[in-house]
Amino acid sequence: MQAEVAAWQLDMFDAPPAPITRARPKPDPLPDSHLWSDAVKDKMVDALISLATDSRRGDNMPESLMDCAVLFSERLRNRKKMELEDYRATLGWVMEFWSGALPYRYVCKINGVDPEFLQDIILSNPLLKRDMEEVRRECFGTLV
Repeated sequence: MQAEVAAWQLDMFDAPPAPITRARPKPDPLPDSHLWSDAVKDKMVDALISLATDSRRGDNMPESLMDCAVLFSERLRNRKKMELEDYRATLGWVMEFWSGALPYRYVCKINGVDPEFLQDIILSNPLLKRDMEEVRRECFGTLV
């Protein structure tokens, strides 16, 4: 692979001209999903399920649900550096406004976790409930 010369740097102190090359972009290791083979698709599905259901600590609570609990905890403690988009997406996923890559109920069911546990926490806390209602309004609108 040859580097493409984009320009020449000239030096006014009699140094030889130096080429300035343009870096070529690396090819995407995973092209568009419609080009994947069936074996790659199966591996991606297995990886996605493992990511959503496995626990780094070896307990029964999957990381995806622990991450939800951490986001809710950060919101309740009013953390300034919380990722608002992640938080809002998590609220919508837990309240089943959308299913994401894996539906919330599926992740709960496969791990033996009651899906209403986190939903009840959201509905019983005024701050989380207000945020959830705002997400619902933005996503679905109102009849009034």
